[in-house]
Amino acid sequence: MSLSQMMSSGWRNFLTRFAVNYRQTLIEDVGAAYRAELDLAARCTQHAHRVHYPQFRVELLRIAAEVQAHLPWLQEQILALGGHLPSSPPPPTVEGNSWECFRRDVEEVRRGCGHLLEWIHRTEREAPEIAAGLQRIRKDKLRHREEFRQMLMKSDPYTNSMTGPPQAHEVRQKQAWLEQRKSGWLDHGRVVWEVEGKQTPWAEWSGEQEFKWVAELPNHDREWAQHLVEKRETPLV
Repeated sequence: MSLSQMMSSGWRNFLTRFAVNYRQTLIEDVGAAYRAELDLAARCTQHAHRVHYPQFRVELLRIAAEVQAHLPWLQEQILALGGHLPSSPPPPTVEGNSWECFRRDVEEVRRGCGHLLEWIHRTEREAPEIAAGLQRIRKDKLRHREEFRQMLMKSDPYTNSMTGPPQAHEVRQKQAWLEQRKSGWLDHGRVVWEVEGKQTPWAEWSGEQEFKWVAELPNHDREWAQHLVEKRETPLV
């Protein structure tokens, strides 16, 4: 076998291995998205059966239905790629009051948006149709995150009451406020990262943002303190 034939054969073997490895990675990413949607739909449904306020129950069941609507498409992609449907995760355990549940939902959906963005970036070149489908799911998830935020703020047990521990009330408010600030801060950073050409891999960039957020926290703590001062000085009408 000549040198050129050896090089050609080696290149074909490399491309074959690359295609196999890429397909497996794609199956794993779409499978992870499938499991995440199954879990979120189950969490929303279980929470809806425990929540006290009927308006929250309606919202949670609507979100669960919208999330479940993603499942057939994800199943189709997994099977078309030659994969097997992941086993259903065990039913999630929903603990704590509604405020605590909504706080966890906001954080879980925020992480889900980040994972979807990573999977989209890995698939957009070789499988643009799948990337577009994952982008549609992420668009819904961003909307759900905002809806969870609104329910989180409204579910504070001390929001509409002058009774109860004022310090606990302020701690809850601050946590929700920081969650909102962090989400907005991360969204802005992601836009800059994309405009600059994604020079840093997504996983590395995402990890760096967590460290940067810790450094940003003192500034947001001061903003929160100023917010409380202004709120207390504002006369009730």
